Amino acid sequence: MKEELLIKYLLDESNVDETKAVENWIAADEKNQKEFDQIKWVWNSSKVLLEKSEVDEQVAWEKFNKLKARKSASIPKQKQRFLESNWFRAAATVSLILISTWVYTFFLPQSGKAYFGSVELQSESSPVAYPLLDGTAIVLNKNTQLSYTQKLFGKERNVSMDSGEAFFEVKRNEAKPFKIRAEQVEITVLGTSFHVKTNEIATEVIVVTGSVKVQIGESEEVLKPNEKVTVSHESGKMTKSIPENQLYNYYVSKLFQAEGIPLQELVYSLNEAYGTNIKIQGEELKNMPITTTLEYGSLDQNLEVLKETLQLKVSRTADQILIE
Repeated sequence: MKEELLIKYLLDESNVDETKAVENWIAADEKNQKEFDQIKWVWNSSKVLLEKSEVDEQVAWEKFNKLKARKSASIPKQKQRFLESNWFRAAATVSLILISTWVYTFFLPQSGKAYFGSVELQSESSPVAYPLLDGTAIVLNKNTQLSYTQKLFGKERNVSMDSGEAFFEVKRNEAKPFKIRAEQVEITVLGTSFHVKTNEIATEVIVVTGSVKVQIGESEEVLKPNEKVTVSHESGKMTKSIPENQLYNYYVSKLFQAEGIPLQELVYSLNEAYGTNIKIQGEELKNMPITTTLEYGSLDQNLEVLKETLQLKVSRTADQILIE
C-alpha cells in the first residue's frame, strides 16, 4: 500500500474508492493492521511535532543527519535485523516524509497549520495584513476575526468570517475555489480582489477586480468590478448597487479618498476608523461636497485639514467632536 494513500486516509481526505481500498487492505491481513497502527502512531506523533513550532528545525535536522550517518558496523546485529524489518522501513519512510514536511511548513504562513486544520486570524485595535498558504493576501480591519483552512488534498479553500471586515486578494486556482462563509452568506471566487464586511444584521461585498458569486439560500448574485451587494441576514434579501464612494477601502490603502461626496459620508468613515463620535451641526453642512485625500494617521491632523479646507469650526466636549 502506498504511503501517500495511507496519509490521505489518515487526513480523512481520501475519496470513497481510496478509503475502501485502504480499509480492505487493513482487513485483509493481521500484519497489514499492525503496520497501519504503527504508521498511524508515527503520523499522530508527527502532528504533535508540527503544532510545537518553537522547536528549532536546524537542530532537528542536525540530529537526524547524525543518526543517518552512523555506520551499520556500529549497530548490534539484533538491531540490524530490527532495522531491516518491513514495518520499520514503512515507519521510517513515513517519518522521513513527515519530518521533511514539517521542516518545509515551518517557514510557511502560520507554520503550514492550515494544511491540517483550521487557523484563527484576528486583529484588535488596528488593521493587520496576513498572507495565506496559497498566496492569497488578506487585510483584516480592526476588531475582525476569521478562520481558514486549505487542506493538502481538499477540493476547496475555506474561510469562516465571524465578524468585522476584510479585504481579500485571492490567488487564482480554478481547481480549488476559494469560499468565504459569513453567517448564512457564502461567497465563492477563483481569483479576484474584494471587500467583505459582516455583522449580526447584514453582510456587504464590494468587488474591485474579477468576479464574485454571493449566495444565501436559493438566491445568488454575480458581482463584477465596482459592484456591491448587501445581504440581510434576517430576510435573506440581496440588494445590488454601485458603491457610493471609495472610503470602504481606507484600512487597506491607508487613505480616506473623498471625491465630491457629502461631508457626512467622510465623517462616518472617520468615526468608524478612529472609534470617535464626530457630529456635524446642520443639514446643509452635512451635505456639503468635499474632495480631499486624508492619510489614515493622526485624527487631529485630519480634522485640521477639514477645518482649513471648508472653513469650519471644530470643538470638543467630553464625549464628542462637533463640526459647525
